Amino acid sequence: MRPTIPLFAASLLACAPLHAPAAGPGADDYARAEKVLDYNLKGKVRNATVDPNWLADGRFWYRRDGAAGAEYVLIDPAKRSREPLFDPARLRAALAAAANAPATDAALAPVSVRIENGALHARFVAGATTWSCDLSAYNCKTSTVAAADPLWLPSPDGERALLVREHNLWLRDLRSGGERQLTRDGEAHYGYGVLPDFALHAVPRQQGKWKTPPMTVSWSPDGKRVFGTRYDERKVKPYPMVAMAPDDGWRPKVYDIRLGLLGEADAARDEWYSIDVAAAKVRRIAIPAGWNHAIESDVLGWSADGRRVYAPIARYDRPARMQLTEIDLDSGDTRALLEERSDTRIQLNDFLYSRPAVAVLGARKQIVWFSERDGWGHLYLYGLDDGRLVRRITSGPWLVRDVIGVNEKRGELLFTAGGREPGDPYQRRLYRVSLDGGEPTLLTPEAADHAIETGASAILGGPPNAPLSPDGAYVVDSYSTLEAAPRTVLRSTRDGAVAMELERADDSAVRAAGWVPPQRLKFTAADGRSEIWATAYFPPDYAKDKAKPKQYPVIDAFYGGPQINNAPVDFVDAVATTNPISRSALARLGFVVITIDARGTPGRSQAFHDVSFGDFADPQIDDHVAAIEQLAQRFPGIDLGRVGVYGHSFGGYVSTRAMLHRPDFYKVAVSSAGPHNYQGMYGGGVNGLERLLAGPPDYGDGRRVQPTPGAVPNNYRPLDNAALADKLQGKLMLVIGDLDENALPAVTLQFSAALIRANKDFDLLYLPNQNHELFRNDAYYTRRMWDYFVEHLGGHKPPAGYKLAPPPGKPTGQAF
Repeated sequence: MRPTIPLFAASLLACAPLHAPAAGPGADDYARAEKVLDYNLKGKVRNATVDPNWLADGRFWYRRDGAAGAEYVLIDPAKRSREPLFDPARLRAALAAAANAPATDAALAPVSVRIENGALHARFVAGATTWSCDLSAYNCKTSTVAAADPLWLPSPDGERALLVREHNLWLRDLRSGGERQLTRDGEAHYGYGVLPDFALHAVPRQQGKWKTPPMTVSWSPDGKRVFGTRYDERKVKPYPMVAMAPDDGWRPKVYDIRLGLLGEADAARDEWYSIDVAAAKVRRIAIPAGWNHAIESDVLGWSADGRRVYAPIARYDRPARMQLTEIDLDSGDTRALLEERSDTRIQLNDFLYSRPAVAVLGARKQIVWFSERDGWGHLYLYGLDDGRLVRRITSGPWLVRDVIGVNEKRGELLFTAGGREPGDPYQRRLYRVSLDGGEPTLLTPEAADHAIETGASAILGGPPNAPLSPDGAYVVDSYSTLEAAPRTVLRSTRDGAVAMELERADDSAVRAAGWVPPQRLKFTAADGRSEIWATAYFPPDYAKDKAKPKQYPVIDAFYGGPQINNAPVDFVDAVATTNPISRSALARLGFVVITIDARGTPGRSQAFHDVSFGDFADPQIDDHVAAIEQLAQRFPGIDLGRVGVYGHSFGGYVSTRAMLHRPDFYKVAVSSAGPHNYQGMYGGGVNGLERLLAGPPDYGDGRRVQPTPGAVPNNYRPLDNAALADKLQGKLMLVIGDLDENALPAVTLQFSAALIRANKDFDLLYLPNQNHELFRNDAYYTRRMWDYFVEHLGGHKPPAGYKLAPPPGKPTGQAF
């Protein structure tokens, strides 16, 4: 929606495969395909990115992949100099002398670096030992400040940390080790800083496998206050997840998680709270009735005095609305500063998993706000005192991607965007623009994807990235194409000039494994007008100019979710793709594999994106068919009589939908973890799918709550794959993991029941103890998927008994 025995629902097809069995891929071919399997290539592009750690004087340090292991480099932009952060041999000796014990390799990884009396001082941690070292004199001593546990949330000064204990927040002094309790009324399903069940990791959390630092909690910049969102799931009905083959016995194990389904009355509720840390005083703050905190963001920013917080709230009825809200932490009062409306989706970034393209400017008392109100995602400047529009910052038929930073003194903003320059609209470029008006200045002239990113949204968690120097003078830019590995440079934000080259990524390992870059292609959508882009992986022996080309089956690697793109545009993503995997591997097995970003996916205009709102998948499928037909016209040897499709999560739904919507075109599908209906999936204003797909459920006569447990909303009835079950003609394998909270296995079984009622033959692969990550970590599933296409689309007998190795460091079936 992030194994062993296959079960079969209904009988296997008795008919012959599409083509008579012939000599096909053997064990050697599978071994070559395995070498380019995504999880085997992940991380093999060395020095693909640079994660800068900025110092107060403008220098920064970073970790790089050296020939003998990790290396640490210190960069001085002003001097254009580069040097080792420390001498490993001298540091190892100094650490060992301070601890009176040998220092391991793990101890040589800096936790933090600061400037003190003109010298660099670093902290190192190994096990229970923490060192503080002067890197000029190589004088180390064990530190009096303990290292923060990964499950704690450190304060801005690094001397205190928040932790969760028995549903409440505690404060720990990292110098003394003392602790005190900040909240006292937390309870199960209504705690502080705890991961709610609707975050879809409840089962591994109950198993003790999933632990996080305090969630949806933020420190004020001065460390005096804490602000957070608290979720109440006490009235949400328990939803059973059943482990049919548990590791610790023979009796199936039930995990009851709190998960509200679409249209149910008792959904999760949310509220805010603030804590005066010194006084341990907690204030509950109500979110306006009918609204919910927008989960894309914890907080958008703080006022200059740290007394007010700015946060987004949303309601997804018609029209959908999002407000910028100011919260006064002293009084608990809230004030709506501005409101955005849309008849479809409303977001703070066109890509749901990216951080909001918003910036609170405390010193200027202004906010940079993202809006698609004119049909394209652009930036607007508002005043925080009165919520009035100051001016529009960007405009035109192109999309702002991310706000990288703002220099308030200069009144300048840095942002990435796609589509402003000629060529591929999905390649990101960096721009500078004045907050006082004027056209943006292009800072990255290279025709490539410039991966200058601020980090993942609150939905995914994780700290923000910091590609921009504190003074705003330099930015770290890693750019690449499908053919060229990343080059990382330090770039001036004044004119875009390259100040220093930091790294040229080493792709020799992936090339040696046999990986071949895919091709970037442009097609016309089924509407005859819209431009759509795709990335295609060709078999190594494919030759376009052969007089009598070999005939190749085609596989459509489909995702289709409205929140992300799927066709790689940069080198690293093309090497180890996000979802689905195996594109390079399937090409190695003799298939042409194509991924298409059709109408309905993000990254273009709002109208392009909105095609998937309501009629979620069918227009995308039509676009895919049109693109593959054009592919066959452009590339000889493409066999349109043998087209398959596969996908996971939303891709599991859409790949099955393709078989039902266009049975004339698609002949074979492998669909894993598909949400085949949405009345059986999670709903509600906090994290419901209605905000992405078709709006609130409509049961007629204005009813939003289901009148009976079996009721299907009118606006979601057409999305139910079961309604098309009688259309199935080709070969379909459905795949589920029994502990998948993202795409509930019950929904696949409900669709299976419809296929059985329609007397259709299909295959069902049931993976015990697997969660939503099965497509990335289950080698058995991957091998079965390969076999399915080799046999039923390629017309060959798969090699008997071939066993793929699990992901490095992961036993077969273990989730990660």
